[in-house]
Amino acid sequence: NTDLIVLYAQNPAWSANGLAGWLFWQAKQRGAEFICVGPEKNASANLYDAKWIRLLPGTDTAFLLAVVYEMVRLDAEQGGVIDWDFIHTYCVGFDDESMPANAKLNENLLGYVRGDYDGIPKTPEWASALCATPPEDITYFANAVKKTTNTILSHGYAAGRCSGAEEVPQLFLT
Repeated sequence: NTDLIVLYAQNPAWSANGLAGWLFWQAKQRGAEFICVGPEKNASANLYDAKWIRLLPGTDTAFLLAVVYEMVRLDAEQGGVIDWDFIHTYCVGFDDESMPANAKLNENLLGYVRGDYDGIPKTPEWASALCATPPEDITYFANAVKKTTNTILSHGYAAGRCSGAEEVPQLFLT
């Protein structure tokens, strides 16, 4: 019951617990589109005729920060990209409005991706220099996973198998 399945840092057509590859194939037969994010165009990207978004190993944080930047930019331009009601009801620390009253720092994720604190906006061009993902692919991904798309975000373990990878699951959820 989805329109888009994102296979992030995984290859269920090659190796997965249970029947993931077969279930994804059933979704493909019912019209779901796929995006595969990772360093190689793997068997899953080929099997599901997925849009492959290349990403150098260990650069997921840069990629995902640029995705946040682009989602905010696209939402300001066209609307319907970010679920602000959800963020302001259930999330802490995304923007000024979602900061807790007793926060010791006045910094939040939105300010960080805009470059408010370090002078470096986390744009697709900035991320591309680090992760080798073309800027237009970052913009494509940010627009594809917007709130109006019925999406499954499926994350594998591969991106978390490097030093400093604790940011990856946090940004993936963001």
